[in-house]
Amino acid sequence: MVDYIQAKQESNSTKRPADHVPAYRSAKGFTLVELLVVIAIIGVLVGLLLPAVQAAREAARRMSCSNNSKQIGLSLLNYESTFNRFPAGMQYINGASPIDAVGTAWVAILPYLEQSTVADRISTSIPWYMQPAANVQIVEGIFLCPSDNAESVHTYPFIGALGIPAGARFATCSYGMSIGRNDAFSFSAGYQPRPVTADSGLFSGNSKIRIGSISDGLSNTFGVGEAASGKEMCEGIGCTAKIVNNPAGEQKATHGWLVGGVNPSLFYAGGFRYAGGFGSTVEKLNKWPVTDSYYDVTQIFNSTPSWRGGPHRIPNFRSFHTSGANFVFCDGSIQYLSDGIDLPIFQALSTIQGSEVATLPN
Repeated sequence: MVDYIQAKQESNSTKRPADHVPAYRSAKGFTLVELLVVIAIIGVLVGLLLPAVQAAREAARRMSCSNNSKQIGLSLLNYESTFNRFPAGMQYINGASPIDAVGTAWVAILPYLEQSTVADRISTSIPWYMQPAANVQIVEGIFLCPSDNAESVHTYPFIGALGIPAGARFATCSYGMSIGRNDAFSFSAGYQPRPVTADSGLFSGNSKIRIGSISDGLSNTFGVGEAASGKEMCEGIGCTAKIVNNPAGEQKATHGWLVGGVNPSLFYAGGFRYAGGFGSTVEKLNKWPVTDSYYDVTQIFNSTPSWRGGPHRIPNFRSFHTSGANFVFCDGSIQYLSDGIDLPIFQALSTIQGSEVATLPN
């Protein structure tokens, strides 16, 4: 009997109640299809958000660029108030050679940008190529637009090969002085400023323009515009084929704030290509590739514009912003002009005595 009971108990112990049978369920998680759907949704969201983020960043860069322009405009007006004229676009040493420039208008306004320490380091009695290398490499953030993709200090192999004290590296600039519709970089006898005509802008070599000379109205005339460094360059008015192989090393429109200037024919003959620190309205805003500059030193008294067969030329204004660029008007205001602006209106806004009826586009 005992054996029977023990056998029965062992038999029952090998059986488990139904409610104790384990339920073998799969672990919870995403299926492959669900994962692919999630990845696709994330990709779509990133695709939608990325342009918005980029647009926001560019808007911030454009605002910073506008603020730089505002400071430049106010400094120019303060200079004019002090000296009763605007600074020369390029100051030259009287009686010297046609390449003996001292510096740009940007050098002249340094004290009004709270940069007197830098201004004191730059001698205005010696030409640009005799300046110490440390001076020409000083980066001035006010002269750089954050949207530009050029390096803040650019190396010019051709200039370096000349063996000059200034060296080969020059701090970059993003803004150009308006020479107007007349793109002749020239002088009157004795290195005096070129004659002022209906096509003249605010700046030129040794220029001495007063506020009272701007008969077209301060709010209807710009004196400075964006001349972005870093865009591809081409040779000659109306050019469309960008420079792809230049032994002198310059394929892009990059220029300096201290030197700026225009490419003299002496350098051009050696293969050097350069945009320079001026801008003209002979060609439309944001023309690409950017036209290079050319200054025929054998015809320094010839003020005929290129579109009338003159020997010189100045690049177009340009920026890396979307569909336009910032311009500094002679009343100190900043206007963002669309690159779709009608060329005659654009040209009228760049001249100081054109007598045109020019209205800023809405």
